[in-house]
Amino acid sequence: MNPHVSALDRAIADPEPVTGVGTTSPMSGLHRRTLGFGDVLAQSVSAIAPCAAAATVPGLLALYSGNAGLWAALIGVLLTLLAAATINQFTKRIATAGSLYTFTAKGLGATAGFASGVSLILGYGFISMYAFANVGFHVSNLLGYFGGGPTHGSSVPLLCVITCGVLCTVVMVRGIRLSARVSLLVESVAVAVLIALVVVLFIGQGSQPISWELIAPRQLSLGQLVTGVVIAITAFVGFESAASLSVEARRPFATVPRVLTWSPIAAGLLVVAATSVQTTGFRAANVALGEDVTPVSALSAYYGVGWITPILDIGVAASFFACALASSTALVRVLLALAIDGVIPATVGHTHSRFKTPHIAIYTAMPVLTIGPIILLLAGATSKQAVGILLAVSAGGYVLAYTLVCSAAVFFLRRIGELTIWPAIGAASAACCLGACLAVYLIRESNSPRAVGVWLFVCSVALALAWFARARRMVARMGTHDTPIRDEVLGGAPTGSDRRPR
Repeated sequence: MNPHVSALDRAIADPEPVTGVGTTSPMSGLHRRTLGFGDVLAQSVSAIAPCAAAATVPGLLALYSGNAGLWAALIGVLLTLLAAATINQFTKRIATAGSLYTFTAKGLGATAGFASGVSLILGYGFISMYAFANVGFHVSNLLGYFGGGPTHGSSVPLLCVITCGVLCTVVMVRGIRLSARVSLLVESVAVAVLIALVVVLFIGQGSQPISWELIAPRQLSLGQLVTGVVIAITAFVGFESAASLSVEARRPFATVPRVLTWSPIAAGLLVVAATSVQTTGFRAANVALGEDVTPVSALSAYYGVGWITPILDIGVAASFFACALASSTALVRVLLALAIDGVIPATVGHTHSRFKTPHIAIYTAMPVLTIGPIILLLAGATSKQAVGILLAVSAGGYVLAYTLVCSAAVFFLRRIGELTIWPAIGAASAACCLGACLAVYLIRESNSPRAVGVWLFVCSVALALAWFARARRMVARMGTHDTPIRDEVLGGAPTGSDRRPR
């Protein structure tokens, strides 16, 4: 034996056989260990859609929370970061395409896991529809800007929704790397446009770029504040979608936690800055937030930079397209995990032999995501009505999924013998705060013009759980996750069955 050869070199040159490792994983159909940090980051950032969020959420906060909008945004950022830290208790230990659905099942069992899966489907699905509809409205605004009149009543939004649905389907089927990089490129350009506008508004507001009333509001309604917090959280939803790519990431237990930490921080800084500057501008310009207008466009005109409006519409439309693409990407992977677990037909879990993408799930989901906003538009809903209904369902789905996974973290860590005081406090605090916010939000919104969205969310979850209560005995196990395969393990067993461990 050469004394100068290290133990690592000897292990690599002549590894000892490792038994019990199969040649396949339950998720071997995906393109395993191919995505770098940038690709995974692209998924999270695009799902958040920081440009679209920073262009639309400040107006919603000013409308529903008044002077408490800035505080709602700040609390929303903190709650999102607390949820991210809790979710990372799972992402550091488990790689799965099912993301929060699988994590919740690991901690709280089958029924809660299924509820989380349904919530994620509603969250990703309706935010995709919301994004498709907004692409149509912003393209209509752009054409109206050059044509001299609004085109919301034309067929432009419908054509845009159909086009986006087809493009997303093609890109997603062709491969996750292409999908992630297209999303990041589009979102990067959109964010640059939005940052330029925020800087212009900040300079245009002179010696008082941020109203003191936003920092120390005289009248603060708890109901308005909580509603604003939930709306603010919708500005960051999708950050957790990076976990759905953990099977395809090269170093999932390092890459995914980093992405889940830094993407909401970056988006939070942009949204808080945009909220403070835009809300001050709304007050100065007397923008009518309740009308079916684009508040940021009104601000641009007020500050004499109306020329930036068409550029902003392009950027926001591009950001919403990236959001739809990333959200749909996460959605079909949740469907893949549900199919692997036997909750939905196994056919949905099949992957493309060449592109290694869940093509059946894509072909199943994308027509629904495209038809949804089309139905609303054909029914005569205005942009404000349509996006309000879609956003209400999506917000309910996301916040419920976050509440469940934060609750599951405590039980999961205790079961594996790794529960410590601070993760327990963080998880319990996040679950309680998110659950309370969701309850107040649903109660308040049930008496608003968006009540249709609230009841659609509640009824969807209730019907799904009622069905699962009857079908539960047919599901052998839930919470399937990725496992190492022989080619990835030094000294992988040369013989043995190709088991599908769960």
